[in-house]
Amino acid sequence: MKRALTCSALASLALASVLVPCRSALAQDDTVGLGLAPGAPQITNVAGGITPAFGQASESDQDWQFDFHGMVLLPLRVGLNSREGTVYADQKKTVLHTPPVVPGSFETFEYTAIAPDPWVQLNFSYGNPTVIATIIVAARTITNADAWFNAPDHIGINDAFFTYRPRVHEAIHVNVNLGAFASHYGHMGEYDLGRVGTPLIARVSGMGATGTAIFDLENDLQVVTEVGIQGQLTKTPVGIQPAAWNGYADPNVGSTFALHGHAALGYAGKAQIGAHLISAFAQDDRATPTTQRDGSISVLGLDARLTLGRYGHLYLGYGRTTADEARSVSGVVRVLNAAGGAGLADEYFGRDPDGRINGTLNALGAQYDLSLGNLLQYPGPFAGKSPDLVFSLFGIYASADSPVPEFDGVGRLKYGAEVGYSMLSWLALGGRFDRVLNNLDDDAQTHAIWTGRAIFRSDFGSQDQVTLQYSNYQSGSGVAVKDGQPPLRDPSVDPDNHVVSLMASMWW
Repeated sequence: MKRALTCSALASLALASVLVPCRSALAQDDTVGLGLAPGAPQITNVAGGITPAFGQASESDQDWQFDFHGMVLLPLRVGLNSREGTVYADQKKTVLHTPPVVPGSFETFEYTAIAPDPWVQLNFSYGNPTVIATIIVAARTITNADAWFNAPDHIGINDAFFTYRPRVHEAIHVNVNLGAFASHYGHMGEYDLGRVGTPLIARVSGMGATGTAIFDLENDLQVVTEVGIQGQLTKTPVGIQPAAWNGYADPNVGSTFALHGHAALGYAGKAQIGAHLISAFAQDDRATPTTQRDGSISVLGLDARLTLGRYGHLYLGYGRTTADEARSVSGVVRVLNAAGGAGLADEYFGRDPDGRINGTLNALGAQYDLSLGNLLQYPGPFAGKSPDLVFSLFGIYASADSPVPEFDGVGRLKYGAEVGYSMLSWLALGGRFDRVLNNLDDDAQTHAIWTGRAIFRSDFGSQDQVTLQYSNYQSGSGVAVKDGQPPLRDPSVDPDNHVVSLMASMWW
């Protein structure tokens, strides 16, 4: 009888410069190869040789599952304005802009998420109840719809991480994420970032680990604790020139790390009060020459949420951010969407004559959501499969203390209300009002937005919808829109007054 050679027997032959791969579940047939399979990872086994070969089936293969989730948001947004003067007889008085020329860039306080940018996100997960590997591919643009190739918008692999859920105790639930991912703290919505699409306290992202433990106590009490550390894979090389293709990368921003800890006390899934502490710092001699100090950004946050069943959901939060010589601190931490020290300087603190970034930012936020259908259906459950009227009130206030006079003491406020009527299984109507005061001491920097929309979908509670929306912008004379490359506030740009949007979205 013919006897098959094992992989260890082949290895003992010590064939020079010939690589014989072991049989794996990915192999197409039993043919012996002379090189590594094309689909095999091009790295060494960093686990010390104790893990099975790539592609080898798990001994508990029936426990492993593949999962696929995602979201696609595709908006066509057109801003309408009037031409001040015409040179040629056939030039139209009405001009069309896409994207619209309006206040509210993502990293600014004025951001309201009224007409969001395109977003495509595909989540691929594979694992079992104990360990899951997740890869998220994302983009802020669609190539076939681009007028020019803006490399930073083609994100690619945005997140890649492992999730471990070890079985510790029936009353202790542990979740550990390791890899590259982002965590948001101070989400004002019950299930999302809230109506203005901005975490109130901070966003922490990078390569690292975050561990969460939930302790079930008596009387329906829960204690939640979380700790994490995150950094970045790379640093902008010294000598590189900031440009559009590299997202205007700054060589004087150093390798940055963020340590963060969180704790919360919850009751029966209905009430929770939490505390957050985040410290981001850079100690990189490649980014801190003799004229620049090591920098840090620290964030202290407190928040509470009430999930009141038929009476809706309420969120209240406070965040205090302190920048200390933050010139070298990167976007590992974002506060109100502003990335690192440079983002905080652009929006809230400014730079002193030596380019130093210091200051303190206090932020307060609240959001309240109510479903009339859920309220009237009580004590029975409301499944969302019938007409409903929903209301939302929301607002954020921010005030900065800065050594730069024109930024010191500036208070900002944005608030609004939204109503939606789900009248038919395939049709819903909505209206929203937003008011943004970018400087409470200067009314000219205020703008208001009135929005009406019609939403078409396949059924009540469906995961697909097409939205036709109109927004009227009423901008003060001091409202400055970001324009150009790099995007900078330009007071000479006349904002669009009207924006028409056709948006299609689906999530699964």
